[in-house]
Amino acid sequence: MERIRFDHEYNDITSRAAANGGLPAIDVTEAVMKRITGEAASGRKGQTSFMRPVMKRTTAFSGALMLLLLLSVSAYAASQYIEIRNSAGEIKVKTIEEITPQTDSADNKAYQNYLNKAQKFAKPGELVAFYVLGKEDEALYTYKEKRLGTYAAFKQEANRTGAQLLPQKLSGYSFVSGKVAPYMPSTDADKQTAAYKQVLSELKAQAAAGADGKKLFMKAVPWNKSGVLSAVYTKGHYKSELTKNPLDGGEIYLLLPSGQNAEKIKVEGIEVIYNKRTISEKYNYHYAQWYDENQDAFYMLTDRGNKHLTKAELLALAGESIKVLK
Repeated sequence: MERIRFDHEYNDITSRAAANGGLPAIDVTEAVMKRITGEAASGRKGQTSFMRPVMKRTTAFSGALMLLLLLSVSAYAASQYIEIRNSAGEIKVKTIEEITPQTDSADNKAYQNYLNKAQKFAKPGELVAFYVLGKEDEALYTYKEKRLGTYAAFKQEANRTGAQLLPQKLSGYSFVSGKVAPYMPSTDADKQTAAYKQVLSELKAQAAAGADGKKLFMKAVPWNKSGVLSAVYTKGHYKSELTKNPLDGGEIYLLLPSGQNAEKIKVEGIEVIYNKRTISEKYNYHYAQWYDENQDAFYMLTDRGNKHLTKAELLALAGESIKVLK
């Protein structure tokens, strides 16, 4: 299944929740793909793909950006709740239920270890490719986010990477900061490109010349194609974050905690999925999410301030965003 993305959109709460027990870091993508497709995500029945979580939402900024929110989520089942389809009847957004796994896998622990090392290796704004000797013959990618503290810097980076710029003003809210993440190669089609093959070849050459016992090999990779981008806005004590995730012809799955429902509401003629997420008494958030067919992009809006918007206020802000972004 090409271009399927699991939108662990709640990355904004994982770091804050960490001090209160946090969310488990687990490898769930393979299991979910089996539930959705009936076979292993790698296409090889009965065989588990190491580092399959690289299929993450080209979704991870602190905040909603993901990238793409990596692995710090609960496992999930393929229970279907809400769908948004395009004019051709194709599913573009679907909600599925999170479940808690009984155990963590050795492969996921190894992946987390290598990913952490690659993150430490990367400089802010860098896309890093890494290769693990003895595992699957593939290059994995990670990105160290870089906060852009002025709209001029955000605009410059968006223009450099071909991203559609998010607005400087949003219904009385002013831009505070933004982030632009690279597109992260992960699909079968990506792996057939000359650029991907070149990076993999260089990493394997490092491995061939490496010291005995060394398993992880990394390199920074220049990038000029954007993936997810987000912007934080403020108005008085209120703060909101708007995230755009290009789907590139694919679909996205939204993870809903068990027992926490979502609803689909029409806002400015667009189907919007509204849901809440409660982590603790201190941390609870709500989201408005929609699909823009003309852009083939998924948008998410949430509030992040000391004072929370009401449901009506968040949906009204979503309506203003929809109008501005058309």
